[in-house]
Amino acid sequence: MKLQSLNCPNCGSPLKTQGNMQICESCGSSFKIDYDDSDVAYERLSKEDELAKQRFEHEKEMLETEYRLKEEARIKQAKYEKSEQRKKKAAGSVKALIAYLLFFGFWFGIGFVVYKVIKGESAFKFDKLQEMVETTTETTVSPYLLVTPSDIEADSEFMDNAIASVYSSVHSSRDGKTVTSWEDNLEYFTMVGEPEIYDCYLLTSEGENRLVFLVAITYLNNNDEDDYRVVYDALYLRNITFGNTLATKDKLVCDYSVRDERGEGATDWAWIAATDSDQLYRSAILGMTDFENAKVNLPEIKDVPVETVEETEAEDDYEEE
Repeated sequence: MKLQSLNCPNCGSPLKTQGNMQICESCGSSFKIDYDDSDVAYERLSKEDELAKQRFEHEKEMLETEYRLKEEARIKQAKYEKSEQRKKKAAGSVKALIAYLLFFGFWFGIGFVVYKVIKGESAFKFDKLQEMVETTTETTVSPYLLVTPSDIEADSEFMDNAIASVYSSVHSSRDGKTVTSWEDNLEYFTMVGEPEIYDCYLLTSEGENRLVFLVAITYLNNNDEDDYRVVYDALYLRNITFGNTLATKDKLVCDYSVRDERGEGATDWAWIAATDSDQLYRSAILGMTDFENAKVNLPEIKDVPVETVEETEAEDDYEEE
């Protein structure tokens, strides 16, 4: 390369490079740069060196990326192989445990059979096995404990029959019969009208359910038409439970046989009943300490024939005539 002056040879002002030309801004003269072969070779070598550097950086980046991907794949594969080894080890342990149990169970069974044979007993008794199965399938809950006041209130058919049984029992035991008063055994009293069921309770124990009806009964003095006495009685149905047939499995059943329960200290034997309703409740409900009690709401009692006092007097007048 030849060195040339950078000042204008015409006016001496500085020259400005524009492409391959040198321009004088003062006088406007222009000059061409003279490149020789060495300049061209230098320029070519400079470009090749730059390209070589670019290729090196690119190859370096590719190698680093390839190494990173391979390392990640190697770590992932190592984790997978370790996990598979743990699974195989666990599966082998389970199989070994099962084999161990089967082995000792087999020999224990053989030993048990041999022991039974030596003892002169059969190792397998079908009847006993069947009895054990039946025992384990039986329910341990008494069917009586399953009955609640809500069940009774919901079964209108059962309640209607229970109430009818109470009325029937009172009439069959007291219609036309007289009792003497406790105070004066010379006065006679006869039941008049219809008994009034005024309260109801469910008494529950582990072996029995009782549905207790508290009943008020009115008596009239045969010798004094203005002398009325009201006595109280507790009548109950027992063995109340759900039916066990296809037709009665969801219904309450009992034998509808009415019994009386007045309790100690509540009975006036002259009336065959109690003369105090509160005392009857205490003795017939609270006094039954072997039972738990719960109140049952009575339905509206309809179409109950009532024999009024006026009707009784009219019948007596007709008989006298």
